Amino acid sequence: MAAEKVDSASSTEHVEAIKQVHTDGTVDMVDTHAIGGELADMPKGYFRSVNFIGTVIAVCTGSICAYLGWVLPANTLALINQDIGPSPNLGWVGTVWILGSAVGFLLVGRLSDIFGRKWMVIGTTVLSIVGNIVGATAHSIETLIAANACNGVAAAGQLSFGIVLGELVPNKQRGPIVTLVFMSSLPFAVFGPIIARKFIDSTAAGWRWSYYLGIIFGVITIALYQFLYHPPTYNQLHVNGKTKWQAFKELDFVGIFLFIAGCVLFLIGVSWGGQVYPWTSAHVLCTIIIGIFTLFAFGLYEQYLCHTIPLMPPRLFKDVGFVAIVVAACIGAMVYYSMTIVWPTLITTVYTPDVIAVGWQSSVVGGGVLLGQFVGGLALSYLPKVKWQCITLAVLATAFVGSLAALGPDTHTFVITMGVLGCFVIGWIDNITFPGVTLVIEPQDIGLATGVLGSIRALGGAVAQAIYVSILTNKSAQFIPSMVTPAATNAGLPASSLPALFQGLTLGNFTAVPGINTQIIAATGIARLQHMGKLDGVAHVEGAEKV
Repeated sequence: MAAEKVDSASSTEHVEAIKQVHTDGTVDMVDTHAIGGELADMPKGYFRSVNFIGTVIAVCTGSICAYLGWVLPANTLALINQDIGPSPNLGWVGTVWILGSAVGFLLVGRLSDIFGRKWMVIGTTVLSIVGNIVGATAHSIETLIAANACNGVAAAGQLSFGIVLGELVPNKQRGPIVTLVFMSSLPFAVFGPIIARKFIDSTAAGWRWSYYLGIIFGVITIALYQFLYHPPTYNQLHVNGKTKWQAFKELDFVGIFLFIAGCVLFLIGVSWGGQVYPWTSAHVLCTIIIGIFTLFAFGLYEQYLCHTIPLMPPRLFKDVGFVAIVVAACIGAMVYYSMTIVWPTLITTVYTPDVIAVGWQSSVVGGGVLLGQFVGGLALSYLPKVKWQCITLAVLATAFVGSLAALGPDTHTFVITMGVLGCFVIGWIDNITFPGVTLVIEPQDIGLATGVLGSIRALGGAVAQAIYVSILTNKSAQFIPSMVTPAATNAGLPASSLPALFQGLTLGNFTAVPGINTQIIAATGIARLQHMGKLDGVAHVEGAEKV
């Protein structure tokens, strides 16, 4: 970064500004008052001011909105499908949220750099409220997919709190303050699975309360941002520079189209594979191949053909530290997003069909990740050798998560333990990456770099989640009938009740199965436990190979 302090005079005021060269090659004059300093430079009482405290609370409630739109619905998809389904597109409820956040992170980062942070965080929160209203009133899975598309894009703004906090908090204090934000989401990030199931079990509105809460927290977030958050203005960040309209016209619209089209086509192909169409079918192969080529074309366009400000500047990836952070975050997201969907299915099919018990045991994922994020935030600020922290944690994550391939009916305690430890180290890595990117990239490019990081991270998570769900769904359809049918019919279940039994196994609820009794449930449970452990192990092994 080139930085040079100069005086910039206009017809109305004299401004002391710093000349800064951005990662994408553009040059700006930035008001020195818009550039943060160290702790000693902060005014007295800064951290106790109403504006600072209110903004941090807004960041926390916004983060809670994002978790409400993801964790609660993702952990109860089978139960939601029972209410407003069934639909073959159920898997897209989770996938579209991750895809939306992948696209949203990139756009939020770039647009917030151009237009400022305040209206971007308010705008994404408004989109979140719209998504939650659509979700709360949905009567079909397809409508729920539309709701989660809105929530996914909105989550990009709600979870990009590194951009907001990076302008409010000195470098040394960023780790602890980000940790505080993560911990504020504890009730829903950790106990979201059991809360969602309690809503279904104990309220008339059922799963819709997951979206009602999102509306409530969204309104609170907008009010706090509107009245208490006052970041640097556009004119301070671009002294005597281009107007907002000029900057908007220079957006990389071709790059935006290629990136979105490539991501959507590729993920559609992956989600179709083995579920809607065979993996070798033209539908699957064409969408995957065209998606890959479109993303490849996006890279070539950004490097050689883009004559405006690139959406994802290639020179950003010449920073080895930034690339390392992106790779670490991406791999961590692959584990987190896929386990959020797969873990409840694993517990239901291998260990217990009890809805509430599954909710408690599904808290392993969020609890482990949040604990790791808490420790990681402190470690970033107070432990040395961040690079070696990441290397050690990556080795441990490989060991803990990889060991889950050995799960079986008799390894319940082992699976829970490895799940907690695996998610713990993933959370630790995660909370090093997001604050860490603000330390390796110049301040005026924090929004851009955070957007690229969040986008690639989410895209990796979407791919992994789609692959794992596809494998598990395919293997379940292939093996469950042969595993369970003999045991159920020998115990006295009529053959005509088998379809209802298979649905009950998925939902963990057998009340709608004609002719069912405790003896049949016990017999099918034993048969399922004998075989499903191997099936989930196959999903972990094959998923790891494909990823």
